[in-house]
Amino acid sequence: MFHTIPPAQAVMLKLVLHFWTDEDCVKILEQCRKAIPSREEGGKVIIIEIILGPSMGPIMYESQLLMDMLMMVNTRGRQRDENDWREIFIKAGYSDYKIVKKIGTRGIIEVYP
Repeated sequence: MFHTIPPAQAVMLKLVLHFWTDEDCVKILEQCRKAIPSREEGGKVIIIEIILGPSMGPIMYESQLLMDMLMMVNTRGRQRDENDWREIFIKAGYSDYKIVKKIGTRGIIEVYP
């Protein structure tokens, strides 16, 4: 994923990016952007990841933060909120994104070149 991704109409990443640092996520998403056509031609990256946020209540938010601590100890990644994701998408050269659906702590995000 850091060197090349085969050409496709869309690329789907499910619970992949949370294992990587912000810089590595940008590199992976840059390769995805090279693999897909323009937004006008239907190109997009579909990301299924945890989206941190206090909207689920204090107990769920605490669980999300504890998972974040686990990620930092066991991997180089971390859990991210919507602002963190937005910054990564912008750095990777994407023009827009939308959160399609939130199911508990997980969200489906469409990212457009």
